[in-house]
Amino acid sequence: MLSEFKTVLCPTDFSDESYRAIDYGLRFAQSADGTLLIAHIIHLTTGEMHEPTGGTVHVITFDEARRRDFARLEEIRAQRLGGYPKSELLVDVGEPYEQLMSIVQQRQVDLIITATHGRSGLRHFVLGSVAERIIRTAPCPVFVVRGGPG
Repeated sequence: MLSEFKTVLCPTDFSDESYRAIDYGLRFAQSADGTLLIAHIIHLTTGEMHEPTGGTVHVITFDEARRRDFARLEEIRAQRLGGYPKSELLVDVGEPYEQLMSIVQQRQVDLIITATHGRSGLRHFVLGSVAERIIRTAPCPVFVVRGGPG
């Protein structure tokens, strides 16, 4: 059964809970000798286009935000994936649910692994809504990693 999951998608918001989901994603991908896609979608309304610098905050460009977040994904790959060669890092800008569903369709994803309780306040509302929509509407199985101690 696990060998059916050849393409595994793990969205991340860079929270500890989403890192736990990536850990599960790695295990699923390894079991199937499959591809692990780690995706971060820059959602404009969450303030991700701001960068603190020396006590001030300035607005950054889409390209700067992509580069910043791609570097963060590269750190995740180096720290958490143990050199797993079949991993791909994806960063895009837009509405997270729409962008993730586009990835699911384009890449023919077999399994989505998502975390809950990754953020608090407005960010929890945004991510929570995304996770809930994914669970309800995804065209493939969804494995949910609950927040809390690992």
